Amino acid sequence: MSFAIYIRGDMLRKLIYILVISILSMIMMAGCGQQTRPVSTAQYYNPAKETAADTEEAEGAGAETSIGTDLYLIIGNDMTNEQLNLKQLASGKQYLYVYSLSTDFQDKYGNSATTMDFEPGRVIHIGKKDGEGRLLQAQIADEVWEYSDITKYSVDTERGIFKIADSKYSYDADLFVESNGEKIRLSDLNEKDKIRVVGIGTKILSVSVTTGQGILELRNTSVFEGSFIQVGSKIFAQITHNMKLEIPEGTYTVTVANEGYGGSTEVEIARGEVCTLDLDELKGEGPKTGSITFYIDVEGATLSIDGDTVDYSAPVVLTYGVHELHAEADGYDDFDKKLFVNSAAANIDISLTSESTASDNDVTEGTESVEETETAETETKDSEEETKSTEKDSETTDKSTDKDVTSDYLATLSDLITSLNK
Repeated sequence: MSFAIYIRGDMLRKLIYILVISILSMIMMAGCGQQTRPVSTAQYYNPAKETAADTEEAEGAGAETSIGTDLYLIIGNDMTNEQLNLKQLASGKQYLYVYSLSTDFQDKYGNSATTMDFEPGRVIHIGKKDGEGRLLQAQIADEVWEYSDITKYSVDTERGIFKIADSKYSYDADLFVESNGEKIRLSDLNEKDKIRVVGIGTKILSVSVTTGQGILELRNTSVFEGSFIQVGSKIFAQITHNMKLEIPEGTYTVTVANEGYGGSTEVEIARGEVCTLDLDELKGEGPKTGSITFYIDVEGATLSIDGDTVDYSAPVVLTYGVHELHAEADGYDDFDKKLFVNSAAANIDISLTSESTASDNDVTEGTESVEETETAETETKDSEEETKSTEKDSETTDKSTDKDVTSDYLATLSDLITSLNK
């Protein structure tokens, strides 16, 4: 009997001991839970599995912990949440860093920069962190080179060669290519895109589309077919039925004119998107005319418009649309171009070339500058048109005419077309 009581008493003491230890442990854990935890930054993660279980902290948050001087490629910059998504070039790992208003952003020369300068595709150095794990400094790396607004480039995907002008560069299979902050494939690049390329030595590290392309789709084109459309100051194309134009992104003034009718409007071309324009809305009241003053640099030269010889000693009134110009003088090559009239008044300079120095590819400038304009490539043509034009500022001494020119935002151009699809 006494033996059983002794056993029970011993077991009771053990149970009390275990209970006390458990209570003390719970108190200690509760105390730890009340401590303030610093902001966790510099996390390595798998972008395809962004979950807490897949995230491991690259570095603990400590007071001004040094992160090192490795090169990091910017994958993304979330300025709303103040986070940089970086790829360490040496290891290929990706990290997430938090910055703040107190972060010192610098360009490659050590001058002050903004967070907007830290764009995807650029390569940077990371400085230290503060006590809460936020970046104290970030600087554009000076070990790498950057080429901006590149338009002359080509890619040989089979051999892994990226050619910029006449220089050849290599790239890895996982080359970072982005447009508008979104990762794209190298094959998604459009030959008309403007790009920024970052590299080191002869190796390319990233490609970013800085100016992409959009589509301008025309509707109800019947009145203007056979004439021309002007998009901005440098893009011209002959209008075909409900044509589509591939145009660099941006805001443009679009102008059309034909058979005395025409007008202009502003359009916004967004990257990778289609903008539809109804030309019936630009037809306006007609027929409209423009007062055109011609200047020919050879005394005694004659001028014909649409086959009729005209007296150009005074302004010539022409209807809106395309007109055939022919100028000639003894000892000079004939001048045969198209004139696109789409404004109330304008001055047109014509320069004749001496037969002894004539060349099919030369254009002699008049008293005002001659400007080459690009031809928009359309989806309804089999080949690219080469179009050049001489753009002149509208001028008039008539105040009412000045008002019309300003309100219409039109221009009359001498269209130097050397080859067109008939």
